Amino acid sequence: MAKKAVAVDIGSHSAKVLVAEAGKHGLRVVRFAGLPRGEGSVSLADAGIPLAGAICGLAGRDMTLRYSQVPPTPDWQLKNLMDLEIQDLSQQSGGSLSADYNLLPIEDPDGAVETILLALAKDDALERLQGEVADGKGSVAAFVPNCTALYNAFLKCGPVEPDTVVCLANIGHETIDIALVSGTELLFARNLTTGTKALDDAIAASFNVSARKAEALKKDLLDLDPQSRGRYASGQAEKVTMAVGGAATSIGAAIQSSLSFCKAQTKIQDLRLDRVLLSGGGARLRGLRSMLRETLRCPVELFDPFANLDLSGLPADDAEQLQTMREESVVALGLAAGRLDDTLYALEILPEAVRKRQRFQQRTIWNIVAAIVLIAVLVLYAQNRKAQVAAAEGTATRERVNINNISKIHGDAENLIEENRVLRAVVDHLAAEAVPLNGLLRVQRALATALAPQLWIEKVEVGGRSGSNQKQASTITVQGFAKELNGVNVNDVYLDFYGKFQKELEAAGAKVTQDTPPVQDNTLKFVLKIQFGEVQ
Repeated sequence: MAKKAVAVDIGSHSAKVLVAEAGKHGLRVVRFAGLPRGEGSVSLADAGIPLAGAICGLAGRDMTLRYSQVPPTPDWQLKNLMDLEIQDLSQQSGGSLSADYNLLPIEDPDGAVETILLALAKDDALERLQGEVADGKGSVAAFVPNCTALYNAFLKCGPVEPDTVVCLANIGHETIDIALVSGTELLFARNLTTGTKALDDAIAASFNVSARKAEALKKDLLDLDPQSRGRYASGQAEKVTMAVGGAATSIGAAIQSSLSFCKAQTKIQDLRLDRVLLSGGGARLRGLRSMLRETLRCPVELFDPFANLDLSGLPADDAEQLQTMREESVVALGLAAGRLDDTLYALEILPEAVRKRQRFQQRTIWNIVAAIVLIAVLVLYAQNRKAQVAAAEGTATRERVNINNISKIHGDAENLIEENRVLRAVVDHLAAEAVPLNGLLRVQRALATALAPQLWIEKVEVGGRSGSNQKQASTITVQGFAKELNGVNVNDVYLDFYGKFQKELEAAGAKVTQDTPPVQDNTLKFVLKIQFGEVQ
């Protein structure tokens, strides 16, 4: 995953350049520039932002979106199917196409089909956009549809609510990008070659003015709010609004038709919009949201993903410019987010030059490197084999000498093993005899240490040995009694003695057990059994 991404969204009226970084707490916008297009346009280089490896947005006539439904298919087979479809479409269009595809994240309840979103763009359109970026001393790494960038901005910055159907609509001057989302799932994406320019055309035709003047009238006088009917700020405002009446409804109609197409494709007949989020320059048209609320019968709000982002890294001039162009910059943010977060929806159309470079890097370079490595390996193998033959001959001579020496050592070892067996038998016998005596000495030493004046030993008896030839064990029995003297409690004296006695013998590896009946007539009889194991 990349740590930094440069996004370029080239619209009809402005070009937006946004640089974002992946931080510990999410995305950070670190640079932004909005550059005018059309009259008074400037080069992207004037943004003062390096554009190498930029992600560029696609919309309108530069791109076509198609949907295909296929049964669950392995990736290699799906790639072959899509390649064939792209070839057919290229032949039909009369020009070369670049394309990319991805599964829509919607789930089919029956699991019978998968829906593929296929994005295609003519190579001459891509070359035109690449030329603009190249004029800004940059390069394009990939092209991304604006509608999927809009979806990624929504996933990354919200507000995402489960089971809520949201229409994301980016309204530009000449294009409208739409993404229908249910929770986090993309249901439908669409790009339209219409926008607020239709309103400008209606005003220009009605008042017989230039396109520039029509756009100025739209910004200054147009009021699409249904509540303003009969209460316009001026007669001129009413005339301008009435002039665009039919054209203005096309925006709501675009959203409604997208919902109808989505129903037909997803087979969700009860699909209804819960919310509409608007972005793009057209989203600021006076009264547009109120008009869409009345048409779509659901809440309509501005989509402002920047409210949930860290903008502290922006220079002051960039921050001021972003503040005035927040609605227009949503797509640029989504373009950068898609490159920085691998979990978002990926749909990237690569220019032919980039594809060739990637193929060269992935195939040609690796083939050359593999051939060089193979030759080097063969040379080293031959040298090693020659050295191994010489080493093997020397090893054979040494081994013959070693075999003679080993045979002599083997005979000596057999004699030593027999002598060791006899000596081991003697040692085992002596060790077995030493067990009782050693144990008795330890018991006597422990008695001398722990025995109190109130205690008498009547008898010390050494029991028989038991165990295998490898391990011998003996048991020593100590019988005694205790009698109260000087008013001392016999039981306390005995317990203190037993604790010391047991501790000392267990430290020597013996097991101590007792057989002690209750005290009678101030007298306590006890029997201690000590078992010793093999003498170490």
